[in-house]
This record gives sequence, structure tokens and C-alpha cells, in this order.
Amino acid sequence: MTQKLFDIAGIGKERVHLAWVSSAEAQRFVEVVVNATESVKAMGKFDPKAFEYELAAVEMTLSGETLRWMVGKEVKITTKGDVYGRKWDVESFETILDAVLEREYQKNLIYKAVKEGHTCVRDIHDKIGLDLKRISYLLADLEKTNKVEFTGMKDRIPVFAVL
Repeated sequence: MTQKLFDIAGIGKERVHLAWVSSAEAQRFVEVVVNATESVKAMGKFDPKAFEYELAAVEMTLSGETLRWMVGKEVKITTKGDVYGRKWDVESFETILDAVLEREYQKNLIYKAVKEGHTCVRDIHDKIGLDLKRISYLLADLEKTNKVEFTGMKDRIPVFAVL
């Protein structure tokens, strides 16, 4: 999931490597480490300041309740079924999980921008680059969950603040 988030954030999923290696698989461990090292070296030095917003949004997303709930329900829904008794195949569940992951990341990116003083849709767009319509839609979602609030109009432009 972290790899997917890094990809969504533009950091690059290749910066995170995860492999299960047994203590009896010394040669495999060496291969994994060499491949990871070569991959990261090829990408060059990472500048965390250039991705400050993105990293904060990734961290908020990974520690968020929505994602934890979805991950916790995956095995039950794909093996026993949902509340209606319908079993989901893993691919369908993960497609929805990916969409939720992207939405939660974008909401957290917007939240971070509003918290730092970018209070209208256009200012948020200029800071994080999301589509104006998408920002408006996600701001409404953030309002419903009491993370941001509409504070009024300034020069006929809606203004938002973090709660």
C-alpha cells in the first residue's frame, strides 16, 4: 500500500521495497538487497523537502481510520462475504481499495493545504495541482467529516478553514 501511495504522490513506488525472505534463503536475501540498492541508486537522491506535502499526506493516509478499516475487512469480505453474504473476489476488493486509497490521499493533501493557509479552491489547486472540480468535491467530503468548514465568501470566492 505504501508503494501505491508513493506512486500516487509522484515519489515513485520503486523507493520502497518489501520482500519476505526466510533465514534459510541467504542468496535470495542478497538478490533482494542488491536489486533494491540498484533501484534506489538509479533514481538518485531523494529530497524530502520537495515532497513535504506529499509525504505528510501519505503518512496521514496510512494512519487513517478508513484505510485501516478497509484493510481489516479484506479477508472477511473475500472469504466469507459482505453483510449481504456476497463474496468478493480479491481483485474487485483491491480495485475499490485502490480508489479509496487515492481519495483519502487527496483529501489529506487538501487538508494539509488548507491548514497551511490555502483557503480557496484555486489556491489549493495552485499548491497541490489537483483538478479544481476534484478539490471542490473532496472539500465537501472533508466538510461532512468535520475536518474543514466553509467560513464564508471573500470577493465572491468560497473560503475554507481547518476545524
